[in-house]
Amino acid sequence: MLSSSAWRPFPRYMAEAEPVEDTVEVTPVEHDLIVRYAIVGIFVILATASLALTKVIAMPVVAGVIFGLVLGPLVDVLARHRVPQHAAAALVVLLFIGLLLGAVAILAVPVAGWSDQAPAMMAALHGKLAGVFAFMDEFKRGIASITGKGAELSVSQGNPLFDIAMSSSTAAGGMLIFVATIYFWLATRRHLKARVLRLCLGRGARRSAGSFFEEIEARVATYFALVTVINLGMGILTMAIAWLAGLPFPVFWGALAFLLNYLAFVGPIFVAIMLLAGALLDAPSILAALWPAAAYYVLHLIEGNAVTPVFVGNRLTISPFLVFIAFIFWLWLWGPVGAVLSTPIVIVAMVAQEEFARYRREKAKSDTEEADKTGEAQAA
Repeated sequence: MLSSSAWRPFPRYMAEAEPVEDTVEVTPVEHDLIVRYAIVGIFVILATASLALTKVIAMPVVAGVIFGLVLGPLVDVLARHRVPQHAAAALVVLLFIGLLLGAVAILAVPVAGWSDQAPAMMAALHGKLAGVFAFMDEFKRGIASITGKGAELSVSQGNPLFDIAMSSSTAAGGMLIFVATIYFWLATRRHLKARVLRLCLGRGARRSAGSFFEEIEARVATYFALVTVINLGMGILTMAIAWLAGLPFPVFWGALAFLLNYLAFVGPIFVAIMLLAGALLDAPSILAALWPAAAYYVLHLIEGNAVTPVFVGNRLTISPFLVFIAFIFWLWLWGPVGAVLSTPIVIVAMVAQEEFARYRREKAKSDTEEADKTGEAQAA
């Protein structure tokens, strides 16, 4: 017979004592750091919302300032030859507008010629890609049978002429703001720099701000100059590929590759698709039409992985991951224009961070030296 002390099928529950944890208080330095990061995060969120809401004005202004940084050295060259600052800015802006209009004219002539032949071109492409279209139709029917839903077609109920008029007026206003920003930046940037430097208190702050302006202009101008030379080479090679493939308007293909190569990641893919579509019109088969697009994309891979890192990376060391994230962010925020401006904006941010860090190091060094001198004087 078991005793009552040994037989306990349901022992009484005894609450376990909670472990005593050491309370670690946040130091004032850690508290200030947390508050600082929180303020920076709030500022980034508000700045992103502001840039999205003011896209119509902010995008052409930022683009004008970036291109003003690129064209600034040309104005300095004219100013050294005793050309007035405003006249030099006007000449550079007129030259820039002329180059833009020339590029548009080169692209507009083939587009206008192909627009008249659009029905015939679409019929030819449909005949060449009949197998691909049939596979896509089968794929859609298979998806519809699995999900139980048919294809839905969304048609806008708005007036297309009104939409075109609104978009055209917005584009014209943005272009006017863009050109005006470039001119006024080039004409008054020296005075603006002098006024900003006068606002800086202390010799170290003025020296840091002056080197900040100089580094921004030098790096952004160097980046665009090198990228423009590389894109020009890609345009010439693409024009040669189009000529060898027998495509009409080889100059058009060269200009298209030159312009879209500024649009990282997406631009070369679009050019390859356009080359494939253009070659399909006259090629006897899909395989025969593949080689121009394939040759162009091989050249792009060589340019992106060998040429650009050698010439651009040695002077402007930027993390590829940072460039990719900036490209995605500005493409989402401002579209293709933001994608083109993403790398220059990253360069400006990097120069600002470097100059601010150098200013803090110099200020800390000077404060330490002053403290040492004060201590020595008191000891004496």
